[in-house]
Amino acid sequence: MHVRGRGAIPVAAAVCGALVFGSTAGAQPAEPDRAAEPAEPPPGTPLPPAPAPAPAPAPAAPSRAPEGPAPAGPPAAVQPPAGRFSWEPFGYLRLQYRVVQNDPEVLFVGRDDGFELQNARVGVRGSLEGRAAFVLSLDGAVDERTQINVPQGKLRVGLRDAYSDVVVSGRTVVRAGFFQTAVDPQALISDTARAFVDKPIESRGVRATEGFETQGLTPGRSLGAALRLDPEDPEAAAAFRVGFEVAAQNGADEYSSNNDNDQPAVSAALRARLLGGSWIVAAGRYNPRSVGALPFRQDETDVQASLGLHVAAGPLLVGAGGIFQRTTFPTTSGPHQNAFGGHGEVLFRVATALPLAVGYRFGVLDPSSLITTDRVMEHTAGATLGVPRYRMRVQVQLTYVDDQRALSNSRAQVAAELSL
Repeated sequence: MHVRGRGAIPVAAAVCGALVFGSTAGAQPAEPDRAAEPAEPPPGTPLPPAPAPAPAPAPAAPSRAPEGPAPAGPPAAVQPPAGRFSWEPFGYLRLQYRVVQNDPEVLFVGRDDGFELQNARVGVRGSLEGRAAFVLSLDGAVDERTQINVPQGKLRVGLRDAYSDVVVSGRTVVRAGFFQTAVDPQALISDTARAFVDKPIESRGVRATEGFETQGLTPGRSLGAALRLDPEDPEAAAAFRVGFEVAAQNGADEYSSNNDNDQPAVSAALRARLLGGSWIVAAGRYNPRSVGALPFRQDETDVQASLGLHVAAGPLLVGAGGIFQRTTFPTTSGPHQNAFGGHGEVLFRVATALPLAVGYRFGVLDPSSLITTDRVMEHTAGATLGVPRYRMRVQVQLTYVDDQRALSNSRAQVAAELSL
């Protein structure tokens, strides 16, 4: 018994020493090479069995949604349409200096010689891989006047084009938005290709301070839709082609945001593209419109027919256009009114270092058959010089006005144009 007791004491002391040493090593930082090693047991002490290797940590269980119906998430993202629009900006500036003869009797004719901004156009056009196209443009040179024959006007920004074309078959498209129809043949000639400083009198009318202010006969831009086939085809430039346009638009004035009654204005045009860039167009329009404010609102109906021609024969260019309008007055049952206007022009291109063209234009406007002294005729001689290096044109024109009211209102104009 005593032998066993004496043998157990050294063993217990060794175990206690090992425990104390281990706790001290865990409490203080130790050298990385020796302190972390366990102390060797005294001689004769049986070695403890090697500890079993620690089991590898079990892989984390994947997270799971809570039981029950899944909560409603955000709506699925809308996939973008196939293809992209190709964009092309465009624009131009036109500034003129105008001198109008002062009439000795009518004080608002003339007396405002100076600079005038004809156009400050900026826009963008684009197409979607031949399936759709659009045009959007603004002009900062809209002349706004509070009433007729007012000498002073104000510049403002106005919408000029805002429409899209969607192809339905081949080159046939549906156009919708704010646009101008082919009832005005001058709509087929851009401002940057026009041979004279201003448009013909049947389209332009008589502007304020140039005579008794009179609106042109051709309809301007309006909101609506049209089915169109453009005869212009870059891939068949030398071929004879025929196109058409059938449109329904609001019959109100150009800057109206909505229609003036329940009936649209409808128009149809047929256009033929001839050889050498020549063309001819014929169109008609029916517009049952309303004028005045309630309770004195009245209905008026316009029926229009127009014809335009452009012939290019080498250095010679010949153009002509005309429009006839008949207006009836259902509300008052008054006599009908006839109006007509037209022009003819000839232009000769001179072979010089810079593109030069000189020409003559005759124009006439008779706005009402109910007034016998309102006919205006214009004789215009002009020249256009192109400066391609600067994307510019310079135009000069002299206009002799033959007014049935015996006004003195002939004028001279010089214009400069820059294509952006």
